[in-house]
Amino acid sequence: MAVEKIKAFVLKTLPYRESSGIFFVLTEHLGVMHGIAKGIRKKKTSAAFLERGFLIETLLYTRPHRELHILGDIHIVNYYPGIRKDLVKSALRDAVFETILCTVKAGYPYPELYSLVERLIVCLEQQVCKTPALLWKFYHEFSRLLGFGLHCDSCVVCGKSASAMAEAYLIVEKGGFACERCVGQKDLRNHVPPALLPALTLFEDCSLAEDIARLPAAQARRITRLLASYCHYHCDSASEHKALEFLDTLLFSEEIGG
Repeated sequence: MAVEKIKAFVLKTLPYRESSGIFFVLTEHLGVMHGIAKGIRKKKTSAAFLERGFLIETLLYTRPHRELHILGDIHIVNYYPGIRKDLVKSALRDAVFETILCTVKAGYPYPELYSLVERLIVCLEQQVCKTPALLWKFYHEFSRLLGFGLHCDSCVVCGKSASAMAEAYLIVEKGGFACERCVGQKDLRNHVPPALLPALTLFEDCSLAEDIARLPAAQARRITRLLASYCHYHCDSASEHKALEFLDTLLFSEEIGG
């Protein structure tokens, strides 16, 4: 049995027996790991109240050819209070975690994915305007990291720049957007306004925040679902979008920027 001190984001928690817990965590160098913390719910420490979304430091005892490892000496590094107390931010975070859990296999190192989640959590913690833009950016970066990057700069058929498109339609099989001339049969379910394509790229780019906040709720919901489905399609995952369903009830039943 090998032991290593790591930092990890808690993606999911499950109670186990009377006093223990099973945790799905995202680590920097080991990827997604499953670990059991024995007796954690009996301890009179902050770790006893470990929740999804916390950043922890722990000793990870790994056993070869086993999916469930052991977590010990757990300390909470950051519980991100701005996200924890806000239902909308929590739902956006959970949609990210849901995608990771249903598409990324345990035990494969993804340091770039850890960095992506870290940047997203920090941005989400500091976010004031509650739009789905950060979630869109995650889907874009996530697809790129896993090898099926979403091409947003130009038409995937004729090469026309996105800024010159009158309309843009996502062609899932081609991994990008086609202009109004190249798409063939137009389907409004796959439509994204070309002006919003830059909003899919950089976390640091907030220039379109006001435009996104003014989007009709139904349109923002459709774009969010479209991008989520793109990731799930290319990962061959048929998992339900339970976190997105909850997000719908919080964010998309009213005005987006509310």
